[in-house]
Parts: sequence; C-alpha cells; structure tokens
Amino acid sequence: MKKHLFILLLCLTSGGAFAQTHKLTIYSSFYQYDCSVNYTDYDKLYPDSIKTAVMIDYQKKYQLNRRNSSILLLRMNQDGWKLVSVFVNNGRPEYLMSKEILLDDAAMNLYLQNLNSLSKGKNDVLPFL
Repeated sequence: MKKHLFILLLCLTSGGAFAQTHKLTIYSSFYQYDCSVNYTDYDKLYPDSIKTAVMIDYQKKYQLNRRNSSILLLRMNQDGWKLVSVFVNNGRPEYLMSKEILLDDAAMNLYLQNLNSLSKGKNDVLPFL
C-alpha cells in the first residue's frame, strides 16, 4: 500500500511541477546559400539563459558553407529544431525551422513584457497587443 501511495504522490508532484511551465514555439530560418541562421528579435525577447541555449551560431561553431546545408539541417534537428517549410527567395532555398521551449513563470512574464515593449508603435504588425 505504501508503494502505491508513494507512486501516486510522485505523479501528483511531477504533474504540479510541469503545470508551472509554459510551452512556447519559436521559429528561425536559414538560407542554403550561406548557412546563416536568422533568429529575428530573440536577443530582445528572452533572458540570457534562453538566448545562449537557443541562439547558436551554427556557421561559426561547425565551419559550415553552402555545400553543408544538409549538415546544418541535421545539427539543428539534433538540437530540437524541426523543419516547418522550405520556400524559395530570389532563387535560393530558405528553410523555416521551429522549436518548442519551456519557460517558467518569471521567464514567461519577462517574455511578455519584452514583447509588449517591442510592439509599442507597431500596432499594424501586432494589433492584438
């Protein structure tokens, strides 16, 4: 009986801990031509701990060039990025990638504050804020 009660207590505790995190999907893109990853405004939105974990300069870290675009896809996939779409921009393929990250309450509040400050004066872009 004690064993079952202990397992139930662990399940409730882990469920409560997971309920305190917020799941957020972030996006990036890269061009096959030069293998540079574009993270848009992430340096202005997230705390330093998230930026260092997410905003990796793959081109510098792995010395990639345009012949290594498939290696870049595999490296980003290994870091949790998923391929969302591929589209052609000026005759060059551009890959859109997504990744889900978990934010605690403090990081989520900071993200929302930074998002609101970025959207000030840009109501045509983000009308719902």
